[in-house]
Amino acid sequence: MLEPPNECPRLREVDPFLGTEQADLPKPIGIAATWWVPKPPVGNTHPGATLPFGMVSACAYSGAYVTGYGRYGLSLSGDAPPVAFKRHEALGISHFQQSGTGRIRSYYNYFLTTPLGEDGLEGRQDRQGLEDEKAWPGYYGGRFVERDVTFEVAADARGVRHRYGFSSGVRPSVAVDVSAGGLLIDEMSSYPQGAEFRLCDGGVEGFVVMEGIPIHFRCEADGASAYLWEDEGRIESEHYELTLDRQKQRPSFGFAFEGTDGVPTMELSFGFSLRDGDRASQAVAGGLDEVVSSAATQWESLLSSIEIEGGTPAQREVFATAMYHSCIKPADFTNENPFTREDGPFFLDLSTLWDLYKTQLPLMMSLWPQRGAAFVEFLCEVAEREGGFPVSYLMDNVPDRFTKQATGLCHAILEDARVRGIKADWDRVLSLLWKTSQSGKGRKGRFGEYARFGEVDPLSHTLDISYAHFCMARMARKVGHQLVFDRASALSQHWKNAFDAKTGLLREDSTYYEGENWNYSFRFVQDMASRIEIAGGDRGFVGLLDKFFGFAEAAHGERVFRFEGLNNEPDMEAPYAYLYAGRHDRTATVLRRVMQCEFTTGRGGLPGNDDSGGLSSWFVWSATGLFPVAGQPVMLIGSPLFDRATFHLPGGDFSIVADQQAAEHFHIKSAMLNGKPLNRAWLKMDEFLTGGELVLEMCPEPSGFGEKNRPPSFQS
Repeated sequence: MLEPPNECPRLREVDPFLGTEQADLPKPIGIAATWWVPKPPVGNTHPGATLPFGMVSACAYSGAYVTGYGRYGLSLSGDAPPVAFKRHEALGISHFQQSGTGRIRSYYNYFLTTPLGEDGLEGRQDRQGLEDEKAWPGYYGGRFVERDVTFEVAADARGVRHRYGFSSGVRPSVAVDVSAGGLLIDEMSSYPQGAEFRLCDGGVEGFVVMEGIPIHFRCEADGASAYLWEDEGRIESEHYELTLDRQKQRPSFGFAFEGTDGVPTMELSFGFSLRDGDRASQAVAGGLDEVVSSAATQWESLLSSIEIEGGTPAQREVFATAMYHSCIKPADFTNENPFTREDGPFFLDLSTLWDLYKTQLPLMMSLWPQRGAAFVEFLCEVAEREGGFPVSYLMDNVPDRFTKQATGLCHAILEDARVRGIKADWDRVLSLLWKTSQSGKGRKGRFGEYARFGEVDPLSHTLDISYAHFCMARMARKVGHQLVFDRASALSQHWKNAFDAKTGLLREDSTYYEGENWNYSFRFVQDMASRIEIAGGDRGFVGLLDKFFGFAEAAHGERVFRFEGLNNEPDMEAPYAYLYAGRHDRTATVLRRVMQCEFTTGRGGLPGNDDSGGLSSWFVWSATGLFPVAGQPVMLIGSPLFDRATFHLPGGDFSIVADQQAAEHFHIKSAMLNGKPLNRAWLKMDEFLTGGELVLEMCPEPSGFGEKNRPPSFQS
């Protein structure tokens, strides 16, 4: 099998297996020992081959929860995940995987590709032990034990290349199950709504409809002959169609390739398209070595966008892997829109937009504004076509998207794109935001209820919609739309209705999804000064945060829900809330304990679902010493983990230097921005985007840094 290229040092630091198994973290110390674990302690990542924001991925498939890779069954609690399969095993290689999600609607894993043994198709469903795995960004390989077959897969822009090595004397043979999809546990499988394919010169081509989405494909195998099969039996026809009668019987079906005696390897290539067969044919991947090299070059370039100096080898590995996981989703399907069948930006796998909008999308918008501009255009296309902006968006044709977790997130995403300098027709963007919020689905849904009553349930959605109006008001002021500015500004004030002045927290008379009122009470709102006053001022607000994080004990009879330690992400920005009350020292302490106790190397290196990179991008930001406030022109200063971190931004390099930084030297004594003293724990967006150098002198004890000049609060 191949080795990672020596000329790609950052790629070699990445461990794609990190987060694939139950958390095996350092022993929590101090306040970290008091944090709450409400969800399965596993990252739910997979080591499969994919490109940056890649359309296609390929990975060994066992049918386990949630990516199709691994051994686990369905688990929704903080207990150890149930083991569905006794050993590490697989049926073959599947294509299109989620990344680090929890329970969602679609689980993909299409075109299951299985090397066959001497028993041919009859043994196609025999599970194989999985050993000798190796992976780096863009490449994944291993060995199926019982058949002693090695495999290697590499991802291309719209295709995948496979290579299989068979034992001496065995005629190479590989089967592709076109009917496969989803998981093999808890009724999470998928079955086609339609399919048609045929033998053709050099391979097989056709389409299959999964979850309402047509996936056109072409598959070729070098020097091999192809045939079609159904239910483990070869069929003589050169054409297969999933008729209505066949669909009622739900047979398995697909095609297979037979190689040449005496040639122990077989390489096959897929090309995919959601639009038509010609595009699928054009996307067929090239030779394995070529595809691996191209993928490595692309990943090395992307991983070099942030350079770090210092830190331990383990910390550097965790950072490189976090950067890798931050750049897998959303999947870029540009020119592959299956609904309009027209060219243009198109993205899928917005499975956890409620996490991505806080951390991962600001990272993408900052480092790669061209991709950010494409994402803005995609969101507008969806809004025009569907009459509303998405909260999640998967590879399916389901009109009612998941809305339990959040509401109006795209308002924050789009305003964040604007303040980060993304190029777009912002008058058009604002018109779509306002129209979809105040008419159609918006008027009939939570936006309309909010406008009528000043709040909605869950109360966390009240905060969402209030913030959405704040973002529209800011955008309206920029483009000069006075009517929208006046109306949105007025509606943005209702976030206060969600809080109980007696407790300083969100009211308890509500339902909260994946968390409790405490977990959502320290989210950033646009007017943090007023939020702090509701809690009784700085002292009261800090007192609540201290109980939440474990610095202080609850009063007798008081029910406190603790910080989730990034096992779940509703409260991922909460450590930075201290900055608005002038307590940078508390922020620094929490951040270092999170990075010390909740992230490590190895397969168990994540505290919970990576959530499509939302968790990993939290680490990327926090380890460099900065944190975004989505939708506001503000970057918060935390406690950098490395001696130096440099963002290679389009407007110029921005470096964060941490002098005297050490394991217990995580407080800031003083700061200098471009050679001048900085007496605040935050940056203006322009100070970040235009490049510069922030030098932080670190020390072991609190110094009062950031106490007086707080991050800004906004009315509108």
